[in-house]
Amino acid sequence: MERPLVAVGGVIFYGKKVLLVQRSKPPNKGSWAIPGGKVEFGETLMEALIREMKEELNVIVEPKELLGVVEIIKEGFHYVILDFICEIKSGEIKAGSDALDARFFSLEEMGKIPISPTTIEMIKKYFEGEKIPLFITEISK
Repeated sequence: MERPLVAVGGVIFYGKKVLLVQRSKPPNKGSWAIPGGKVEFGETLMEALIREMKEELNVIVEPKELLGVVEIIKEGFHYVILDFICEIKSGEIKAGSDALDARFFSLEEMGKIPISPTTIEMIKKYFEGEKIPLFITEISK
């Protein structure tokens, strides 16, 4: 890959828990992550976010605000991910295309599953009331 790819993520809260999906593909295959995916050519960020949440979770969401910008450089990938807080407008959560499973986790539970430390850091900072958007980088070469 010669350039970073732009991706979006949908952060869905239920009280003090956040919805995560278990990834079926690299990077971080088998780990839990914020649901989302790549922005397609000609697609706006919001269009991509709504499409990805429908594909991965079987729900229609309304994006509310930008939570954070996460840059991941690992396993031969370079992504710049814009994570938006979303509200579910319709549908029932069900793991879809790129997800093996989908569940809500508390911060404590997140510490016991395979998950990117950047995801835990972002959610922890949000719960601690840090100013958003947050900017976080994960590099592993």
